[in-house]
Amino acid sequence: MIEIKELRALRGPNRYTRHTAIFMVLDIKGYENKPSNTLDGFTDRLLTLIPSLQEHGCSIGRPGGFIERLKRGTWAGHIVEHIAIELQCLAGMEVSYGKTFGTSKTGVYIVAFRYRIESVGLKVAELAVSLFEAVVKEKPIDIAQMVIELRVLREDDMLGPSTLSIVEEALSRGIPFRRLNNDSYIQLGYGAHQKRIQATMTSQTSAIAVEAADEKTRAKEHLQKSGIPVPKGLVVSTEGEAIKAFNAIDGSVVVKPDVGNHGNGSTIDVETVAQLKIAFQIAKARHPQVIVEEYIKGFDFRLLVINGILVAAAKREPAHVIGDGQSTIQTLIDQTNQDPRRGFGHEKMLTQIDIDSMTETILALRGLDLSSCPTQGETVYLKATANLSQGGTATDVTDEVSPDIRFMAERAARIIGLDCVGVDVLALDISLPLEQSGIKVVEVNAAPGFRMHLEPTHGKPRLVAKPLVNMLFPEDYGLVPVVAVTGTNGKTTTCKLITHSLKYAGKSVGLACTTGIEIDGVSILTGDYSGPDGAGIVVREPTVDHIILEVARGGLVRRGLGVDQLDVGVLLNIGEDHLGTDWIETQKDLSLVKSTVLEVVKETGTSVLNADDEVTLSVLDRARGTVILFSLDPNNCHLKKQVESGGTVITVEGRNVIIRNSDLDITVAALEEIPITFAGIVDFNIANALAAIAALYGLGLTIDQIRNGVTTFYPSVNQNPGRMNLFDFREYKVLLDYGHNAESAQAVAKLLPRLSPGRKIGLCHGTGSRTNEQIIEYGKVLALVYDYILLTDFDPRERVEGETSKLIRQGLLEAGFNDANIEIIADTTEAVDAIFSKAEAGDLLVIHPDNLEPVMSQIQARYLKIVA
Repeated sequence: MIEIKELRALRGPNRYTRHTAIFMVLDIKGYENKPSNTLDGFTDRLLTLIPSLQEHGCSIGRPGGFIERLKRGTWAGHIVEHIAIELQCLAGMEVSYGKTFGTSKTGVYIVAFRYRIESVGLKVAELAVSLFEAVVKEKPIDIAQMVIELRVLREDDMLGPSTLSIVEEALSRGIPFRRLNNDSYIQLGYGAHQKRIQATMTSQTSAIAVEAADEKTRAKEHLQKSGIPVPKGLVVSTEGEAIKAFNAIDGSVVVKPDVGNHGNGSTIDVETVAQLKIAFQIAKARHPQVIVEEYIKGFDFRLLVINGILVAAAKREPAHVIGDGQSTIQTLIDQTNQDPRRGFGHEKMLTQIDIDSMTETILALRGLDLSSCPTQGETVYLKATANLSQGGTATDVTDEVSPDIRFMAERAARIIGLDCVGVDVLALDISLPLEQSGIKVVEVNAAPGFRMHLEPTHGKPRLVAKPLVNMLFPEDYGLVPVVAVTGTNGKTTTCKLITHSLKYAGKSVGLACTTGIEIDGVSILTGDYSGPDGAGIVVREPTVDHIILEVARGGLVRRGLGVDQLDVGVLLNIGEDHLGTDWIETQKDLSLVKSTVLEVVKETGTSVLNADDEVTLSVLDRARGTVILFSLDPNNCHLKKQVESGGTVITVEGRNVIIRNSDLDITVAALEEIPITFAGIVDFNIANALAAIAALYGLGLTIDQIRNGVTTFYPSVNQNPGRMNLFDFREYKVLLDYGHNAESAQAVAKLLPRLSPGRKIGLCHGTGSRTNEQIIEYGKVLALVYDYILLTDFDPRERVEGETSKLIRQGLLEAGFNDANIEIIADTTEAVDAIFSKAEAGDLLVIHPDNLEPVMSQIQARYLKIVA
């Protein structure tokens, strides 16, 4: 039996695709030795079940390609991928991308495929596995029921057509969106430039106006006082009052709740007291106050007004059937639902007619039921309102609206105060002048549906989302720039340097990184926010005009990037840290993960890469936008090629950091002026500074703004805690740095002799999520750095406490380090105290923490005693 070892949704760009994708790890067990061509009758049974698989081109690239692969022999993971894709298509969610990858473990495969609705994508992953095994074992499968269940799930979780049209219009302009709940609450744009919508209500919609529109009687009073024609009617709360109102109107009436929407609780064309009593109880169940108003003879029209302008009009008709003199109403409904334009929920232009309590009540009021046979040509209405979601139809009549009816609708919208409103009217003919049309405004609707205008049953579709997005985002709208920084080492420092420089230039910056969330320089949350959750917090922040994201490997691998596009993507370096975890086996695998931040850079954006790291440059062809390379070596061959081709580079010439292109060199600052370089002796922080300068240059900052930023950012506890923080205890020094892998240890090794002449004593730890081999290798590198080493277990992860310390010790010993100079201390607090007890004049104590705050507290408590 196939085992699903891992299953999750990648909600943002990832190593497999720039789109959302389902990630699944399958152990196909015995099927590893049973490709499809060895499974007797499998291909025929699968195609009988899902004939549309014949259209899959697969890697062959033409229809039928997947079938060729089945007949030649392919493995279970690949087949599951195609089944998962096709199940989504059958359920009305067209997708095509999928990919299956082998791993270093026999029989274990990674399957990735695109999804449109997350809940559906996760479900089809499981269904595809069970369906594959059922076909193999010749078990019965109800594929139709599977598809129905997926459609129901789709309808529960998908954006409605109105919301989706607005989102798609925004995306067409490069405006990003985020779904803020499981319904239709959407954020368009990021930071200070964001707008929000709930279906077709916007963040600019007046709450008072929505309330006024929702209270139908109140709305009618406002309109009537302003000369807008409305039906006569009364609000009642008892059946007796309803009967009095009915008698006073002296004609057919409409009965509906005073507060409500979508026609729920409404009954039209009530002609008798008996019908009135039933209709009253239906409305009363929805709201204690009930409206009884005159029934206007004529056609039902929806006039859509956005930002005070009529943008569309539709003639609506409730769900109905037309008798043939022989068929029952039930049969006529079934026949109507066979129309290929009708589908389940919102999947097609029209919705199938559903028989519900409203239908049964309407029929009962006419003395009918589902077994009744209407006469030839008789129209039988099945719903109280003409909503498309209840099976109604719509005809576009925008071009037919007379000028004074157009003016009336626009006035009605302004009187109520709604920025987006559906004005529902009844009229004989809206092409006629107001007085001749017989028009009456029966309701005004906040959050009007767009579907009838986007896909009318008859007539011209209207792009009604466009004027709404125009209203929210006028021509002078600007997007909030987003910068993402990734790499093995240096991410946090680079992010903080960029953030500091922007704030120094007067920007309000949101930062998400491994130390927490900062908004305009204020720490809001502490902890590791270098994943998509951190990105989500910052892009939702309404006060920021620039966004800086540290992007760690873990978040990219497990959930994808937290944003869809970037203005600047920075790739610092790619080391061997993290290899062997999350199915990343090689540096090439890791480079494909990290390169995601380059692949989603906008065409107008900037990709920044480290030309001193060949692994980083291996993904140069994936970089988008304008490319800027940086290197500590001005003679780097890649820099020379970049400049010769008209590009820009950041490098060090003499002791100056310069921006170089084919025309000139621009000096930013001397190394001695950039505090984090320690007067130019810390190579890795020089590289971080070059990367930050490239990013700032890509954002369009002036040279003065860049210079002011990088020359005022210090490796201090306040500005960059846990990153090269040096404390002078007079007789000895203490260096606090987060470095925790072999690459960072090698970088620190070059620096330490320049900081202090005495012994180098380290307090180090292994990271429990790394492989045994990586932790041992880390120990071997530490042997070249320190004279005395204390080991503790700051970050055991899932390992037994103390296990990483033993592995580092093993590496130290294998490298020839003296066992007498190794000390393992289990308690982390005691370990910090112990390193201070070893200090002698001239020594340099180096502490590599994981959780910074408790270690920092111990250091500062001692430091304050010295400086007091």
